[in-house]
Amino acid sequence: MKKRHGFTLIELLVVIAIIAILAGMLLPALARAREEARRIRCRNNLNQLAKGFATYLNEHGDNRFYPCPLGRGTTATTYNGAEWLASLYWSGVVPDPGVFICPSSPDTNEAGADMGTHKAVTSFGSQTVSYAGMHYDSLTDTDGAAISGAIRDDFPPNMPMGSDDTQGSINHGEEDNGGMAILFFDSHVEFKTNTELDLNEGVGATSSGDRKPLLWQLKN
Repeated sequence: MKKRHGFTLIELLVVIAIIAILAGMLLPALARAREEARRIRCRNNLNQLAKGFATYLNEHGDNRFYPCPLGRGTTATTYNGAEWLASLYWSGVVPDPGVFICPSSPDTNEAGADMGTHKAVTSFGSQTVSYAGMHYDSLTDTDGAAISGAIRDDFPPNMPMGSDDTQGSINHGEEDNGGMAILFFDSHVEFKTNTELDLNEGVGATSSGDRKPLLWQLKN
């Protein structure tokens, strides 16, 4: 009798079908695992920024003032939230440019043009800050009108100081099942889902019914 060599066509098709089924089962799980790893890295980035602000307060801010990036914005007296976060880089407190980029977000603050860093500093690169933060108009009086001055260390601990951005595409997931990481002034980070805030318009929104939304004082 002749010995059989290799697979028959039917056996080969069965093997291919089994591999396809396994791949269909494993790929979504792998994608979820990769996104969870990116979310962990994102939260770690925000934690690093929190430590950077604490270091700045202790070493440069007289335990009262956060960095004020005057001269780095589009005019000498205004700055956006991404630029405020980037002041930690300019001051040398957080020297790693990767800390300022959410690993899930393609948004790069208009390639750095908004904060005066577009190809101006080689080590910082054209991709600069994909997070939102406090900005010049975040300081308000009791009537909500903007006032000038450095950002002081007197905000409530449960107030956001930075977050994923909502400019452009959503950082983590999709509108109906995604979320975003938020850094608070007491240095803790929370991940909020689409059921807790507006992933498209949450940052910088000035009104939401009869109360201001959570991230109204942030801007990219």
